[in-house]
Amino acid sequence: MRPQSLLLTPSRDLSGCLFAAIVRDTRGIELSDSDRLNYFPASPLVTVTYVAEGEIRLVPPGGGLEDAYTAPPLPRVSVTMPQSSPTVSWCPGPVLAISAGVYPDAWKRLSRKFDLPYGLETACVAEGEMRASWRRFCDALGPRWRRARGLALLPEWSGVARLSDWSRAFIARTAIAGRGRSLRALEQRVKRWTGQSRQSLAFYAAFENLHRLSVESRNRSLVDIALEAGYSDQSHMGRAVRRATGFSPARINRLIDTEEAFWCYRVLGERF
Repeated sequence: MRPQSLLLTPSRDLSGCLFAAIVRDTRGIELSDSDRLNYFPASPLVTVTYVAEGEIRLVPPGGGLEDAYTAPPLPRVSVTMPQSSPTVSWCPGPVLAISAGVYPDAWKRLSRKFDLPYGLETACVAEGEMRASWRRFCDALGPRWRRARGLALLPEWSGVARLSDWSRAFIARTAIAGRGRSLRALEQRVKRWTGQSRQSLAFYAAFENLHRLSVESRNRSLVDIALEAGYSDQSHMGRAVRRATGFSPARINRLIDTEEAFWCYRVLGERF
């Protein structure tokens, strides 16, 4: 018997606000200390985590399992801002937790109106009710999101299912919003709304496109996939994968296939 890991997608009217949520439930499962590690890729999202049962500890950058033993536990509700490098956490025992990924521009709007973290716990309940509870959470968030959208200085966007779509749409909307049409003015608006550079958003868009191509084109050469994904060559692609995951393409694929600690990658369906 393996731990339960779920990917929960938002309702259509929240697709410009929430990317998705992931649930991790290891209750009643025997795991080694190393299997209780959790590896996550770099992300442009604001991540809100609610721990319903158990404990999660954030491993210091570059640290390992020994560092996890002495790391302090995260609060029951925590907010992690966009991460430009991969992160690792550890659970000393059984855990039930849900993490929701929020687009950074949506987070800015929502933070003016209400506190998203408090309310996420309604989506973290018994296994059989998880998806229904997530839908109730989305139903409750919907009216608040519609009100928050009215505060936006950016043109409206209905949202879609991919980070790359959000990134391209955000850049396009930012280019026509506010004063100034210069590249510098655009960069400043992007930074103000996301906390990241335009180049960083382009990196995440290209990386997600690489993931899609690697899944759809398993029989093609890595060189062809790299070029179609927008990288100059296979080495360029390898550096991008290492930046986002901390591992080479070959190693991260092997770890995803064999190691419990890389469950998040399996839930997201990421292969490179």
